[in-house]
Amino acid sequence: MKRLLLLALLLALLLPCAALADTAEDITTQCVINNRTYNRHAPDDIRDGDYVTYFTGSALTITAPEGALIGSVELKFRTIDMPGVILKTQVNDKWVEILRDGPHFATQYIVLPEPVSTLRITPQKGKLELCEVTVLTPGDAPDYVQIWRDAPEKVDMMLFSTHPDDEVLWFGGLLPLYAGEQGKDVLVINAVYAHYYRRQELLASLWTCGVDIYPVMLGYPNQQDSVDEIIREWEVKNRQPKDKMVALIRQYEPDVVVLHDVDGEYGHTAHIAFSWLGQQGVERAADPAEHPASAEAWGVWDVPKTYIHLYQENQLRMDWHQPLAAFDGKTGLEVAAEGFACHATQQERWKVEDGGEWDNALFGLWRTGVGPDTLKNDLFENIPVQ
Repeated sequence: MKRLLLLALLLALLLPCAALADTAEDITTQCVINNRTYNRHAPDDIRDGDYVTYFTGSALTITAPEGALIGSVELKFRTIDMPGVILKTQVNDKWVEILRDGPHFATQYIVLPEPVSTLRITPQKGKLELCEVTVLTPGDAPDYVQIWRDAPEKVDMMLFSTHPDDEVLWFGGLLPLYAGEQGKDVLVINAVYAHYYRRQELLASLWTCGVDIYPVMLGYPNQQDSVDEIIREWEVKNRQPKDKMVALIRQYEPDVVVLHDVDGEYGHTAHIAFSWLGQQGVERAADPAEHPASAEAWGVWDVPKTYIHLYQENQLRMDWHQPLAAFDGKTGLEVAAEGFACHATQQERWKVEDGGEWDNALFGLWRTGVGPDTLKNDLFENIPVQ
């Protein structure tokens, strides 16, 4: 018995070491890329930690340092329409295809069928345009590597967030708490990202906050005209934003929808427009006479609970100061601040604040089909646990 106990103790001590040994090593800066060593010049703009800089070309050839092998890569695309990639390795001085991937996510994690010492990446069509590349040895990806998944048929929460950074500035610890700590399926609907690097900043922020469902990025123009003018502009090219909100809600059947302040926080008319679109989307999604095409495709959906930031009726204040085990005891507000730090191009003007005029912890229950909040400490109060 003593021998068995001793063996069990030794195994318990060794398991963490084995787990650590299985974590892939980031060898990006040690690799030779397109026959050049790391010197922070193109094509090394794809490993400088800056989403604004990028590489464009017909192919990217990566050679691992001596004694190391490439097990996976993380590609962060500049192009809006990801072309998909072809991956090859060198066999007897010839390039042999080993995998085709995508098009899929703007940040795509690709595990190779077998580790290789040389890797060539080419686009399936057009040019290859990349903001950043991470090269990893075989093993489990480090936590910072983004491994996105598609939204399931039904999500727990849908957050309508106009611009990249709004998801943390105006909604505080919402994503860290519900997506990161509680593991709920949270789908972020982003209206505007303006530049390719803002899209990458958004993905980095969401990943930092514990979101692993790839967001819906509508790609609407960024502007601050009147609300009517903004919606008219968003309708250009047959985007149909009013019907799009209905369709998204019906398709993913969220239990909770969260919207911007009706006054656009600091008065931003795009926030106001997106909040209004979300409100009319919630109401119309429950009516079978509205947007028959999506009703036929997915049926109707009556959202159980809809909250609006700063809405004064049926108001509650969330506590973003509770330590979250999923983030090693950091609070939701601290994680939100780390998420905002991912928005490198937006640091001079804004920061995640605690309280204040646009308190990111204040929400009002605008519409409910499951009764009023009584405890007022959880946006999922009265929602049955699945």
